Amino acid sequence: MNSKQFKVVVVEDERLIAKNIKRNIERANEAFTVVAIAHDGEEALRYIEALLPDVVVTDIRMPGIDGIELIGILSEQYPSVRKVIISGHDDFPYVKSAIQNGAANYLLKPVNHEELKETLGKIEREYDMEKGEAFSKYRPDKKDPEDIAGLVKDYIFKNYEKPIDLSTIADELGFSPSYLTKLFTKYVGVSPNRFLKQHRMTIARQLLSDPSYPIKTVAEMVGIPDPFYFSKSFKQIWEMTPSQFRSGKKEE
Repeated sequence: MNSKQFKVVVVEDERLIAKNIKRNIERANEAFTVVAIAHDGEEALRYIEALLPDVVVTDIRMPGIDGIELIGILSEQYPSVRKVIISGHDDFPYVKSAIQNGAANYLLKPVNHEELKETLGKIEREYDMEKGEAFSKYRPDKKDPEDIAGLVKDYIFKNYEKPIDLSTIADELGFSPSYLTKLFTKYVGVSPNRFLKQHRMTIARQLLSDPSYPIKTVAEMVGIPDPFYFSKSFKQIWEMTPSQFRSGKKEE
């Protein structure tokens, strides 16, 4: 069974419909979790930059940046993100454009449970296939050190919100922690643990800029359930606590 958990951002300007889509996604496949709901394209891009989701499910017709334009931006700036269009019957002329811009699939409103389940399953299978190809490409007897370092960075980017550490990464990629540390430090300039902490705290800083997120919630969103350790890590990177960052006051 695939242990990968997929982060989803839903983009829908009708709030009740958006909540219903969220509920349906999480019922259709427990591997998919909606981490944010955006009500227009601009808000969606802010969430996507901060949360780096695996999947974006978007309506076509929205104020400002519509679904077609949003998918085009994602294809250019976030090519690994899977894109799913939700459309009304009158939107079929747009569907071809959506597919051309890289949409993984499209669903008609109201969303059919079985179609949604199949779409999510398709995304899951594609991920498994890509993962298999990646590990085939980077077999231990054919690895380039820089490629290994890149694989570690990619794993961190996709899994930082989980309680992972160096041992987790090493086990997942099939190397010893000491070998990964030596190799990664040589090619990146910092250890994997330091890189993970820096990435988490960079994302945390972006999330803390939104006052609607409690500090404890931000800590959990970047894979650190212990608020004390989160505060300590944040201060190590930014020389101030999360509370001081929010208040705009640096400790004397």
